[in-house]
Amino acid sequence: MTNHTRLSPETHVKLATLRGRFMPRKCFVEMSDAIHNLEDRRRAEISQGLHPEARGLAVIGNSGSGKSTGVAHFFKKSDTLSLLADGHETADVASFLVPSPATLKGVGISCLSGLGYPLMRDRTAGIIWELVQSHLSELQVMFLHLDEAQDLMGSQSEREMLAVVNTLKSVMQNRHWPVSIILSGLPDLLTLLNLDPQLGRRFTPIQFDQLDEIDDGRQIRSLLEQYCSAISVDLEPELRSDDFIARLIHSAASEFGILIEIVIGAIEICLRRDETILGKHHFVAEFLRRTGCANDLNPFVRTNYSAINPRRLLPSSKDVSLDVVPPRKPRKKK
Repeated sequence: MTNHTRLSPETHVKLATLRGRFMPRKCFVEMSDAIHNLEDRRRAEISQGLHPEARGLAVIGNSGSGKSTGVAHFFKKSDTLSLLADGHETADVASFLVPSPATLKGVGISCLSGLGYPLMRDRTAGIIWELVQSHLSELQVMFLHLDEAQDLMGSQSEREMLAVVNTLKSVMQNRHWPVSIILSGLPDLLTLLNLDPQLGRRFTPIQFDQLDEIDDGRQIRSLLEQYCSAISVDLEPELRSDDFIARLIHSAASEFGILIEIVIGAIEICLRRDETILGKHHFVAEFLRRTGCANDLNPFVRTNYSAINPRRLLPSSKDVSLDVVPPRKPRKKK
């Protein structure tokens, strides 16, 4: 058994800095451009005293794709959009996590509380959302962001989902202060948006795609090099190979956010072992830590690793043939 070294406070700070890093992908740039366009359009309308219906943005991606992190990073780093904060009389952006299980009434109560106006007595969903719109107007909020928005569907009936649809439309169509809605969530969210063509046409979809070794290989190699440089360890040459990059992508279920978690986890194991070269064995150990798998079911070890479902915890040999591997984009010809 390899002895692990307790990390110094300084090393923990370095690892925290790595976790706080943000590596933009093409989908993030597309999302940023779309939000900037909505912002510029709204500011121009406000300057002219106009209040036409607002448009929305749907940021779609699998669990671990980095969509929530991307939206949060954009708003945090924006030079022109202010986030809702205590003590501020106005804000450009109000961002909330949809509570689960979600009901229209429950989401409205959560929004009111986040806006600084907790509900003191019971109200109907309709009245609650009228209050939400009133306070959004009072605070001059231009963007309402709801994360994990697929929970707006939950196990609700079609009638209940239509009530959600109508509420979202009413927020964007408010005659006195229309608000752009940004929904981030799993692909199931598209079912809600496609339920009503009038709602769907008001939203621009942004897809946080799965990783592909051809399209994203260069950026992943750069990420490995930058992270190693930041933490003052060397990168084993094998980790730059096409085979390793493909294994790394598969181990992350082809999701960018998960891949970053695995890279940082492997770096931490390297440091805990007091080693100075990040190697494949650190990734083997990190995947074992994450899933509890045996070596024969570790994508950094197994020859036919594509048969492994990387999201499975404590997998057994039968899972290789029974589980469905997360879908991948087809390889492109060079």
